[in-house]
Amino acid sequence: MASDLQVKTSPRPQSRLALEVLVPAERCQRSYDKALRDLCRTVRLPGFRPGRVPQTAVLQQLGPQQVWITALEQLLEDTARDVLNDEDLDLLGKLQLQDSFDALAQQFNPAESLTLNMEADVRPNATLKAYRGLEVEVEELSVDHLLEQVLERKRLAASTTAPVEKTTAEMGDVAVIHLSLPSMDKPDEADESHEADQSDGDVVGAPVSRNVDDLRGVDLDLVENHGALPEIVPLVVGMTVGETKAIVEDADEPGDGDEKDRGNDGPEEEDGSMDDVSITLCGLKGRQLPELDDAFAQKVSEFATMAEWRDALGRQLEIQVREGNKERRQDALLDVLCKDMEVELPQSLVDQEMDVVVEDFRDEFRARGLNPDLKLDDRLQEKAEEAKLQEAHNRLQRKLALESVAKAEQLTVGDTELDERVRELRKQLKAKQARRLDSTKLRVFVKKDLLREKALAWLEEHNTFTVHTSTAAD
Repeated sequence: MASDLQVKTSPRPQSRLALEVLVPAERCQRSYDKALRDLCRTVRLPGFRPGRVPQTAVLQQLGPQQVWITALEQLLEDTARDVLNDEDLDLLGKLQLQDSFDALAQQFNPAESLTLNMEADVRPNATLKAYRGLEVEVEELSVDHLLEQVLERKRLAASTTAPVEKTTAEMGDVAVIHLSLPSMDKPDEADESHEADQSDGDVVGAPVSRNVDDLRGVDLDLVENHGALPEIVPLVVGMTVGETKAIVEDADEPGDGDEKDRGNDGPEEEDGSMDDVSITLCGLKGRQLPELDDAFAQKVSEFATMAEWRDALGRQLEIQVREGNKERRQDALLDVLCKDMEVELPQSLVDQEMDVVVEDFRDEFRARGLNPDLKLDDRLQEKAEEAKLQEAHNRLQRKLALESVAKAEQLTVGDTELDERVRELRKQLKAKQARRLDSTKLRVFVKKDLLREKALAWLEEHNTFTVHTSTAAD
């Protein structure tokens, strides 16, 4: 920090710091003189050449108060920059001026010192109750179990379906459904579509979160933990062919009082709410799975026998399982580590992490072939934002916990190791991106990342894991 500034600090909640900055009269005068010189160069007055307007003319034209305001604006900018650059304070984000600018403008006098009251976020200190001797329960995958899941998915992909002579949906069936979501933009068309889909069956209200688009004539496997429509499956089980259910958001527990008979005029009798989704069971099919024999192996792989194919798949899955189990161990360890941690997260760090989380969510949408700009209704949008905020908090807590361990154990990063990681990171970036990076900030970022890696490795060595075999893959 500039040596002419005097700063008094006092802590505030949420990892914030209050600063009382005394700006000496000499700095105020320099700011005033510079402001006056700049105005002389930029002000255009009749009878004077550009950049050659004398100070007296500027003062007569603009008035002393305008010059003081210009000087104060520059003074605040320069002072904030110097305070933020003070490494001893370790400030984050931007300084927030606690005094109103108008009040400061009235107090400002180039011949006198000026006191500024500011606040800023600071790097939080995470307090861990314990990080040694932790008992960590972790579920790990087995290659054999994952292999069976892969083979079952292969069978499912190669299976065929055929209509069955039954009227009631059961687990294991393939249901042909029409899931109708009324359009928010075209209510008339939605109502017509909804009315056309009604049948003579019963309509039963049941609460569910709407997380699907309008689906027509879709085959739905009635299995547990359905990846795309987990909340729809239990509603379909027990329905009869031709039956329609109204899926109402934010409903109470379903009961007899929730049931409504809807004839052809049913939708028109509703209050016009667009929060209802209807599901119709159009038909039922049975799935015929191929046998896991040599013929199947030859059909879907390059191997002649099922034994050879199993062996090859097992070797491929070993790497996946090893990496997955490593992540599971680390996640379980960090959950235990952060469980009783005390830390106040500053808003600036939360906002930064939220930016990363949002981009990660968008990447995940793209990877699944979905539009990351998909418009959600208000309720789902609120839930999505809550999930992102919670994820940002969790990530921040983990980072701060690892940094606390690294500090407590005095872990270090060597220059050679740091240089190598920086080079690797630059290689991963496009040339234009790499050139725009601030070298100093990049090294600080990479060093913190390496320290967190070392802290995590240290924790794995100094804590106890109890391993259970998981029955489901991620």
